[in-house]
Amino acid sequence: MNTPSLGSSEAAALAEEGPSKGTGTMRRMTRIAGSLALLLAALAGAAGAQDAQGTLDVRLSANGEPAAGTVTIFPSAGGPAAYDGPANAPAALPHGVYDVKATLTDAIDHPTRSRGGIELTAGDDRTIHIDFQVGRVTLLCRKNGTALDAEISLRRPGSSTWLPAVHCGVPFLVSGGTYEADITPLDSTTGTPAGTLQIMAGTTQRLALDL
Repeated sequence: MNTPSLGSSEAAALAEEGPSKGTGTMRRMTRIAGSLALLLAALAGAAGAQDAQGTLDVRLSANGEPAAGTVTIFPSAGGPAAYDGPANAPAALPHGVYDVKATLTDAIDHPTRSRGGIELTAGDDRTIHIDFQVGRVTLLCRKNGTALDAEISLRRPGSSTWLPAVHCGVPFLVSGGTYEADITPLDSTTGTPAGTLQIMAGTTQRLALDL
């Protein structure tokens, strides 16, 4: 049986179509392969950047007890802060050497402490502890021998700035030293000088104030 032969125009069309389809498929595969390569490179770069970081956790305490505060972390070589936020939480940082400034917000005068030259290597999870030795004070207020419900304001001698007011009978933290005291009864808007207080760092004190 004789097989019908293709005409010259049909054979030419098939010959053209075959290579064209193959070329298109190869181009699509090449584009896909290129996109995958870029994606893998991006993922590898992100993983490398993460591996180049470490964490620094600055833990604060007052007289050895955990306390709240804030931390600012600067590169020792200079430049803007790498972290500025709550203490007692890990901060992700590039590897390098850092200086730390900690503020004890649990104390009414917000004392600060600094620590320098803290080296952080890639992949390192480092914790440092900064302790504040402060006075834990309860002020007992009286008027004519009777307990008085009042607020007390403190300031350093010679200073014009009063610290945030505290309440009689309620413990608070403050740096050690000499303070001037001013008592304002809760039923009054006028404060009365109440002499000076000597507060000892690292101790617990109950001090009497008479109006």
